[in-house]
Amino acid sequence: MTCADCRAAMSAHLDGELAAGHDAGPAYSAHLARCVDCADWLAGARRLRELVSAATGPSPQQTQRLVAAVLEAASRQARVGNDGRSVGHEGS
Repeated sequence: MTCADCRAAMSAHLDGELAAGHDAGPAYSAHLARCVDCADWLAGARRLRELVSAATGPSPQQTQRLVAAVLEAASRQARVGNDGRSVGHEGS
């Protein structure tokens, strides 16, 4: 088994793509036991999964500020127009 094959199997396992109780086979286990790079990859992938699972999204206040900023920018664009001149003001 190559490192690429092993990492594909590890990724499938971490993503829940393998049936419960089913492992990727003895070649996977043997490769993982002797390949430090793949063992490190698996440890890093597990840690990343833990961090992503524990991460929180933006706070309601951050979301409100972002929405307000986007709406203000859209309103300003509608008032000014694409050419930088105020809309509805001839000769400006």
